[in-house]
Amino acid sequence: MLSTKDVIEKFEVTRATLHNWKTTKPNLHNHLFNADEQFEKYRKTNILLDRYIKTTKTIKIFETLEIEYIYSLDIAIDEVDDIENLPLIYINTSGKIKKENDTFTLDIYKKLESLNLIQRYIFADRLKELKDKKESKKQKDEDWLSHYFKEFLK
Repeated sequence: MLSTKDVIEKFEVTRATLHNWKTTKPNLHNHLFNADEQFEKYRKTNILLDRYIKTTKTIKIFETLEIEYIYSLDIAIDEVDDIENLPLIYINTSGKIKKENDTFTLDIYKKLESLNLIQRYIFADRLKELKDKKESKKQKDEDWLSHYFKEFLK
């Protein structure tokens, strides 16, 4: 649990505002003070998911060129339903760009479809994480793809 001083510094609110929220917005007040606990749960879940993906041997199905193509599409995945429907989102996005469904595109669709929900979540999370890191560091190094998707690459 965070201290009052931590909340004020971390979320850039005044002590008076924080005190006011204690009575007017008690749920928000509680969430602010327990923000570190929620982050810790999220961090532990991601560690478990990473370990899961490393122990799964059967998903090394993608070629580097395919991952590069998926990454270049800049697919937006924001909700849980988006993760579940990742193959459909991919094929729709790809279809808008290429205007044709060639075998390359369809092969990637089939591979995405073969991933289970956990694998799709990890795949989508890595796409988002890679995009965020590249934007913040302005890096164009293709080795990043092989680093982030090593469990998915042949």
